[in-house]
Amino acid sequence: MEHIRSLWADTANTHEERPRLEESVTADVMIVGGGYTGLSTAYHLAQKRINCVVLEQHRVGWGASGRNAGMVLTGYKPSVFTIANKWGTAAAKELLDLSVDGIHLVKEIVQRHGIECSLSNCGNFDAAYKPSHYRSLYRNHAFMLKNFQYETYMVEKSDLKTEVDSELYHGGLVDPHSYSFHPLNYALGLADAAESLGAVIYEDTPVVSVKKQGPTFVATTPHGQVKAKHLVIGTNGYTSGLSKPLTRSVIPIGSYIVVTERLPREQAERLIPNNRMIADTKNFLYYFRRTPDDRILLGGRVDFNGEESEEIFQSVRSNLIEVFPELRHAKIEYRWGGMLGFTFDFFPHIGQLENGTHFALGYCGHGASISTLMGKLIALHVMEPGRSKNRLEQIPLKQVPFHGQRAIALNLATKYYRFLDRFF
Repeated sequence: MEHIRSLWADTANTHEERPRLEESVTADVMIVGGGYTGLSTAYHLAQKRINCVVLEQHRVGWGASGRNAGMVLTGYKPSVFTIANKWGTAAAKELLDLSVDGIHLVKEIVQRHGIECSLSNCGNFDAAYKPSHYRSLYRNHAFMLKNFQYETYMVEKSDLKTEVDSELYHGGLVDPHSYSFHPLNYALGLADAAESLGAVIYEDTPVVSVKKQGPTFVATTPHGQVKAKHLVIGTNGYTSGLSKPLTRSVIPIGSYIVVTERLPREQAERLIPNNRMIADTKNFLYYFRRTPDDRILLGGRVDFNGEESEEIFQSVRSNLIEVFPELRHAKIEYRWGGMLGFTFDFFPHIGQLENGTHFALGYCGHGASISTLMGKLIALHVMEPGRSKNRLEQIPLKQVPFHGQRAIALNLATKYYRFLDRFF
């Protein structure tokens, strides 16, 4: 299956299709999923000359890795202040540092291999949807500055147009440590880098089943088979029946994007003057940015079945107009959707199942860089199983309650969070 049509697919670097698996092969490690998690795992294993095979059912970067908004952000879905209240200041500091390490790792890989993906240290802006949200952002800003010497800065509503020309918000917070990139070109470049070190990647190769025969994992595909000592599942929002424990622990959530026609440079620069990556503070947030060719990209509209429709994209276009009313008559030239992977506690998770399967998932919309770090950590765990674990690796994975009635539970949760967005 080809990449779905998107701005990123239409502006992707030249790349060749990889072959599908049509034989039986053996490896030290087999990796299911050709997104950032799986590709990073392969890259870091191949650096140490460990024989690894990546099995991707469509194309490298076909899922969220090639369809996201290209926002390489620090932090997690919960704020650092929230994390500190839950686990303490030391844990919050370690988790914050790990998220920054993820960004530095992306930068290191891009520079080392000359990946052309428009990587830019533009920073991000959290736009306060309500005055109370501004106060919460300020609390987070003050906490990080006092306890970690981590510098962010606040923008009051009277100065909002220095960051975004919209009347919808009440100021916000700038984090200058974040980046932007072309997400699909990063995925393609990461795949090339992994292959240059010896990793083998098969596309158009869905895994039909995985069984464990003694100490060996055996994966069956429509045209071949892989046997390996280690199995890695890195499918995130596209995790399906290969592993029941993982399927029951991740919530696939659809998110949808629209992109305008190219705007006059002056207009694009006025709407988002500093080219920040922007997200607001609603539970069902809007996220938006300028693209390198002077378009405005905006994503939103949570959906739990992942099915695209005219109604959904009209809703996202209405969100765009709510933020920027002057774009009412701008043509929408691209629109697409995809699945994110959420967990019950809104944290990413990494670990090993009882049968030995390695996994990382649940990035909750913050996976552009942390997934690359997760791949490195999985590789380390394969190579050094007795190594001490960081705080991120110690968070236990929990199954979603009422999994059998998940559709009902998610529908109720949606209504609840929309209520909160409206009144709080």
